[in-house]
Amino acid sequence: MRWKIVLLLAIVVFLCSGTLWACHKGGPMGFATNDPGGFSLDITLSPTFTGASTKGSSGCKNWDYSHHQRIQYLKTQWTFLSDEASQGKGENLVALATMMGCNTERNVEFADLLRHNYFSLFNNTETHSIFLLKLETLLTKYPSLSCSG
Repeated sequence: MRWKIVLLLAIVVFLCSGTLWACHKGGPMGFATNDPGGFSLDITLSPTFTGASTKGSSGCKNWDYSHHQRIQYLKTQWTFLSDEASQGKGENLVALATMMGCNTERNVEFADLLRHNYFSLFNNTETHSIFLLKLETLLTKYPSLSCSG
């Protein structure tokens, strides 16, 4: 009888371990890097991919993949975004507008909005999270941009 309980507990731990391991700070699919070329094999039919795409991060608390990707983009493109926002045009601003879920037909308005609010957004911003919060707050005031971010 005792070995049945141990076996049952082992099975439960094994089945629940996927959720426990999913809540780490690595990149997508559990890789430690966000470099898309870091893992170039086709894994769409592998058991790992199937398990990760069906379980995902359902047991994770406070995990927002799109927020994570936006922060990573801001970290890598900050200088370019700052320069383009001061000019009110540029491909990095278009990419940021797309990441924020803005209507692509309103990219010029998005760039103008960042140019007109340049000092409140880019001046004295200590972290990229604060910038993102300021930008999201600003975008809620302009529903014509149709941003879903």
